[in-house]
Amino acid sequence: MTKTNTYLITGAGRDIGRAIAEELATPESFAIIHCNSSKEGAEETLAMVRAKGGDGAVVLADFTNLDGFEILANSVKELLEGRKLNNLIHNAAFTSASPAGELNLVALDNVLKVNVLTPYLLTDALSPVLADGGSIVAITIAATQKVFSPEFGFFCASKAAVDTLVRNWAIQFAPRRIRANAVAPGVVEVNFRADLLKNAEFRTRLESETAMGRPGTVTDIANVVHFLASNKSGWITGQVIDSSGGWKL
Repeated sequence: MTKTNTYLITGAGRDIGRAIAEELATPESFAIIHCNSSKEGAEETLAMVRAKGGDGAVVLADFTNLDGFEILANSVKELLEGRKLNNLIHNAAFTSASPAGELNLVALDNVLKVNVLTPYLLTDALSPVLADGGSIVAITIAATQKVFSPEFGFFCASKAAVDTLVRNWAIQFAPRRIRANAVAPGVVEVNFRADLLKNAEFRTRLESETAMGRPGTVTDIANVVHFLASNKSGWITGQVIDSSGGWKL
């Protein structure tokens, strides 16, 4: 069977990216799973896609190097074999604390490259192969509109930049009926946030400040991405969808 539902997910070797890949998988799917170094994790993600009847490939590319986006874009074009890319999902992120007086310029540079420059450059590079009527979805963070932590100020700023890019892409690609939106999770039990949630005081405060009374899961986020990647969201573009369970309403 020719796989006609094509999608690329950056940073899909684990956590939210993996959940999105599995959620989007169908027997018609061809998933391009990007990872930086966790090839084993990316292969496990691809196995989940195949378990649902889909197929795909894993591509390694280091976005802290500016040629990383080009390596990925060229690989995507080759893998598509003349097909179009239905969904471009920007999930990869570089997280680094930036407390005042203790700035690490190398880490900040990586935050900028991975979180802002790569989505911008990759979208531009893949724009010729994006399917008319397809979608672009970026994972940002609800903290850009809420109180988070001064230690992660630069990280939050990088995600706010992507929120802005999404709105510009919505206008840029509207003539081709390509929608561009962002999903802004609150605190999800993955990565460094999982460590934060081990602190009983932090978790209790978070739950009390969240209308739904709990932190998020990767499935919560993947479900929203699935909606935005589908035709059911055909009249939604240029939006940042808060997916935080009503955090700090």
